[in-house]
Amino acid sequence: MPFCTLDNIDINYEIIGEGKPIVMIHGFTPDSRLMQGCMEPIFTKKNGYKRIYFDLPGMGKTKGGTNINTTDDMLNIVLKFIDMIIPNQSFLLAGESYGGYLARGIIANRPEKVKGIALICPMIIPEFDKRSLPSHTIIVEDKN
Repeated sequence: MPFCTLDNIDINYEIIGEGKPIVMIHGFTPDSRLMQGCMEPIFTKKNGYKRIYFDLPGMGKTKGGTNINTTDDMLNIVLKFIDMIIPNQSFLLAGESYGGYLARGIIANRPEKVKGIALICPMIIPEFDKRSLPSHTIIVEDKN
């Protein structure tokens, strides 16, 4: 897999296929293999899409950087990565969990470029105390 160097961070990425770009963003702590595993089966019989998988800084084969301390810092690196890999192109987004949260930031910063989005269990509200979640319920318990 090639690397793209931005702000002294070597970002590990892989491009599969040709056509309309889809930027695939994994969640917090896994790496691009998560998105490849869930998305590539969709494209076994679908052509016309350039899938761009990458490891967020500090995850997978992409080392972290001292300049990434907040989600805004992470978003800025992701925006620079997109601008470097697919300059001046419109694209689709797919984001899982924290990747979905970053995807929303991409839309806020590049609304004219994003032509569609798929969110997989996205984090929408990051503050736990502001979330409205159902009570935890055990449906079936395996006592073994």
